[in-house]
Amino acid sequence: MSFHPDLFSLKRGAPHWWMATLGAVLFCGCGRCDVDVVHVDRAGQTEETVVGLAIGGMMCEIACVSKVRKELHDVQGVARAEIHFDPDEPVDTVFVAYDPALVGPEQLIATVQQIGDGLYKVHSAEVVHYAPESLR
Repeated sequence: MSFHPDLFSLKRGAPHWWMATLGAVLFCGCGRCDVDVVHVDRAGQTEETVVGLAIGGMMCEIACVSKVRKELHDVQGVARAEIHFDPDEPVDTVFVAYDPALVGPEQLIATVQQIGDGLYKVHSAEVVHYAPESLR
């Protein structure tokens, strides 16, 4: 399982990717939290599911980023987590590739928001389901 290259072609100076998709896609509530989870289907080379989490509260790349990455990697079904940290931005992005048969975006959101008794806040989540055209 690998991250789809389209996830990383986003420009930092442009409006946040998650804000642009909010108006275009229907929302489904998280159920256990106040984060809207957007689901999108896209064509890809391989079949995989990746969630992009917009997270506020990370202040440093060493302790904060390492802690969030470690906690996400400890969740069963998570293949990998890549964090795009910018100390000048109030919200950072975490891309998590996971097996939807083992874990859902709600559990990943809860995992992040439970770190340090709520130190980090997930503002939005976009789940992208990639599948080759032949599987659609």
